[in-house]
Amino acid sequence: MPFAQELWVSLQNDSRLVLPVLALWFIGTLMLWPFGSLLLKRMPKDKWAIVAAAALLLSGWYAINSPEGIGFANMFCVDGVTKGFQVLCIIAGLLTIALGQKQMGALKEHTVEYYALILFSISGMLLLVGATDLVSIYFSIELMALCIYILVAYLRTRDRGIEAGIKYFLLGAFSSGILLFGISLLFAATGGTTTNLEQLGRAIALAPGNHELLVFTGILMVLIGFAFKVAAVPFHMWSPDAYEGAPTPITAFMSMAPKAAALAAFIRVFGTGFNGVSENWAGPLAFIAAASMILGNIAAFRQQSLKRMLAYSSIGHVGYMLLGVMSRDATGGAQAVWLYMMIYLIMQTGAFAVVIYMQGTEEGERIDDFRGMGRRQPLLAFAMMVFMLSLAGIPPLLGFFGKFYLFKLAIEQGFVALTVIALLTSAAAAYYYLNVVAQMYFKDPPENAPAPIGAGAKILIAACSAALIAGAAFGAWMMEWAGIIALG
Repeated sequence: MPFAQELWVSLQNDSRLVLPVLALWFIGTLMLWPFGSLLLKRMPKDKWAIVAAAALLLSGWYAINSPEGIGFANMFCVDGVTKGFQVLCIIAGLLTIALGQKQMGALKEHTVEYYALILFSISGMLLLVGATDLVSIYFSIELMALCIYILVAYLRTRDRGIEAGIKYFLLGAFSSGILLFGISLLFAATGGTTTNLEQLGRAIALAPGNHELLVFTGILMVLIGFAFKVAAVPFHMWSPDAYEGAPTPITAFMSMAPKAAALAAFIRVFGTGFNGVSENWAGPLAFIAAASMILGNIAAFRQQSLKRMLAYSSIGHVGYMLLGVMSRDATGGAQAVWLYMMIYLIMQTGAFAVVIYMQGTEEGERIDDFRGMGRRQPLLAFAMMVFMLSLAGIPPLLGFFGKFYLFKLAIEQGFVALTVIALLTSAAAAYYYLNVVAQMYFKDPPENAPAPIGAGAKILIAACSAALIAGAAFGAWMMEWAGIIALG
């Protein structure tokens, strides 16, 4: 059967599995094409956010209600992991749109492209979390990443943004080459028979002994490619500059959605495809996890920029979540990572919402911009304190609950040394989180008057802080939600 005809048959038979993606593609394309521009040319530019949010809500409805199954020649599947992480990515997109209202409202042009790029990037993430073939994983990663490269450098008048976008693009292209080379080596090691994860796992296990080096090198290159995408040490060098140079809503987006999608793919690849040859990757992955926890938290100590501090702290949080990726129980690891990522999403959204508010007063980039906030804006300072303490894992806030569940799983899996490192680095991280709290409550405020907080920002910050304070009371429900996450 010709390729075009086979593709058409697959779309007819399996399109129900990718309805969340098709919805985003259709609406994103409509927003960019001349027909969409002419149809909606009289629409105020801030209303494009409503269109994008509606597209994400429609995609989320499809994601929740889509049937489970495998399609597209075994290259994509819908199971509990797919649905759970798709919902996370869509929620992150909605929160990014909410965070970006103030900054996008100040732009005189090109607002529609901003929202369309977010939709296309999330469509790549929705494909990535369900991809079951190394080829479909690679193309999903590229669809996700190419849009983010543009979004990082979206404010063309800012030199830092352009520099960050170029650095991210060049290093991202390099890591994609390594990932693709690793896929090629694994394809060669199996005799050029398959790139499907399940079939690849069986073929690698049966590969001749003289192919061991080829298999090890291929797996190591795939591991490096994924480590770059989640900004794990020592492949994190792009992260601080990209976080600092990008528009702050995009910084928040990068710290949440791409990490969730890449970690889901991480779990599927190493929990399904390479599970039978874990001796090839368990050691390197343990080193990457430990290095991320140590270096990420130590480097955050020295930062004066809050965005850079959050960038380095996110590297530490990735190290914690890699404990779930390493779990011999792939489903249990996926549940722990999903729960932690959901809580992390709330914490990051709240913290960046406060940063964006402060940037409206010509502050917020540096930690000492928060000095005296407890007197200037007591409620805002209290919310920021909640976000910082939850990121540090202080009980009884929800951040402690996520770390407890993840570390408990790691101990049960026998990763005692890594768990000790995680506990020690979590304790050390409290220093730089509490430094922000100290600036707010123990430093004298500047003389300039505080700016008023918009209604949308108030609602978002209040909702996030309330969720972190009261969320632990609903731990049983959250565990029930996490229990839905399962590999097919």
